[in-house]
Parts: sequence; C-alpha cells; structure tokens
Amino acid sequence: MRLVSKIDRWLSGRSSPGLVVVTVVVAALIGCIDYLTGYELSLGLFYIAPVSAAAWYVGRSAGVGVAVASCIVWFLADTGHDYSHPAFQGWNALIRLGFFLVSSLLVSALRASLSKQQALARTDGLTGLLTRRAFEARFEHDLALAERSLQPVVLAYIDLDDFKRVNDEQGHAVGDRVLRIAADVMRSRVRRADTVARLGGDEFAVLLPNTSSGAGREVIASVAGELRAALRSSGFGVDCSVGVITLEDFPVSAEAALAAADALMYEVKKKGKGSVEYAVLGEDFREEAREGDGEAGRAGRGAGNQSPRQQPGEADLAPGRTSTE
Repeated sequence: MRLVSKIDRWLSGRSSPGLVVVTVVVAALIGCIDYLTGYELSLGLFYIAPVSAAAWYVGRSAGVGVAVASCIVWFLADTGHDYSHPAFQGWNALIRLGFFLVSSLLVSALRASLSKQQALARTDGLTGLLTRRAFEARFEHDLALAERSLQPVVLAYIDLDDFKRVNDEQGHAVGDRVLRIAADVMRSRVRRADTVARLGGDEFAVLLPNTSSGAGREVIASVAGELRAALRSSGFGVDCSVGVITLEDFPVSAEAALAAADALMYEVKKKGKGSVEYAVLGEDFREEAREGDGEAGRAGRGAGNQSPRQQPGEADLAPGRTSTE
C-alpha cells in the first residue's frame, strides 16, 4: 500500500502534458516487452495501466488518446505473426481498441463521480460555502503555513442573532434566504486567499491568513457592517454577533482556535448581541491550548489562566487581551 501511495503522490504532482508523455512511454515499453516475449504470451492486461492512469489523473480525452496509442503499440508488437486471413489482425486491433476505450471511459467517469461527491461533501449545499470539516482541514493547512512563515492568522466566528425566530415565524424558506444573503455578503468582502465557511445552522467562520490584528479588524468590521446593512435592508430583523481572534504564536490547533473564537462570540451575545469583540492570542494561549483539551481551553485563556475576554477596551492589544466594537 505504501508503494501505491507513493505512486499516487508522484502522479498527482505531475502536469497533465507530462503525465500523457509518461503513460505513452510506459505503453511503448510494454509493447517492446510484448514483442520480445512473442505472441504466445499475452501482456494485454498490462496496457490497461497507462490507459487508466491517463484517464484518472488527466481526464477522459487523455485516456482516449492513450487508449489509441496503446492499441497502435499492441498492433505493432503483434506484427509479423502469421494469420489465416490478413483481416484478422485488424479485427483484433479493433477489439483491443474497444476494450481500451471502454476502460478509459469507465475510469474517467468514476473519477468525475468521485470528484463530484468530494465537492458535495466539502461544500454546503445551501450557501455554496465550505462545510465545517472542509474548513477545519483548510484551517490546519493555513496554521501550518503560518507557523513556518511566522505570520499571524485572523479568525472570525459569526452568529446570526434571532435567526431562529425567522425560521419559526416566517418559515424555513425565508430562513434559507437569510443564510444565502449572509454567505454572499461574507464571500464578497474577503480576498481569494481567505476562507469563508458555514459551520452549521446560523454560524459562520471567516479565516484571514497572513493578516495582522489591525488589518483583520478592518476586514471584519467591513464584513460585519455590510452584513448588518444587508440583513436590516431585507427586513428580517436579524443582526450578527462576532468574535474575532488573532493568532500570533504557534503551534496551535484549529480546534482550539475555533473554540476560543466561539467562546468570544458568545460573550458578545451575553452582553446584548449585535457587536464585534476582538482578542489577540499569543504564547500564553498556545501553552494553555497545548495543556488542555477543547473544553479546558474554553475555561481559561490568556495570561494567568484568565480568559482573553476579561480585559475589554484595551487600546493596544497584547496577547490574551480583547477589545469590543
């Protein structure tokens, strides 16, 4: 299995033209071996490997092309053998071509179906945003890059206030419309390198890699402002509460960071909803997150095991301190 995994990684890392060349060369090598071993020993099954690889890693057109090339190679390897009728060799070549083409089309269809299923699993069907699982995978990747480059990461946890009342009083169709409006606003206010996800229900996350605390404030303030304006203009009576954390020291897990942002957002709700609260989390948070699990991490963050939300209104944010807008 390790060998198969290594081959898969190697093939996945090649460009499409390079893969086509490799698969054609492999088919030619199989043809040479086929010619040298003679027609009594068939190697027909081995031609499926380059045909399937081209169809899987490049696509249907490449698979068809390599299927035709493999058929030609096999035809040449079979040349020189005596047949009772000259047409038999051509007939055999057509049968082989059909076999290769069917194999190629089946493999490419399987890959397309798998890719579609993976996309559906990663994408929220209602909003088109990433799902929680896909977001956590992206977050872990961005955290690893941040640890290597020593660049801060900003995470915003957004909850739609009074959304349940909309569902209860106006129906789920209206609630779905609210969620789509929120998703469209958040998606339109961030960079292509940023990530927006629907974590579940009426909760969203915005991830800003390689972003300082100050820059993150500006972006999230813009997102929150646009979101409130869109929700209010729609007349649904929905607002938003946002908890924003800036991670400056690594390593830290996505789970711990999400728990901290989630807890910060709930502090906003306890204070009356409809606002944004910020926290910069440094080495003290990293050490505490490493020592405890997710629930323990919520119990205390910041210097001296204090929550980073217990010092609001600071003009100059330090690790474990917060500011509210």
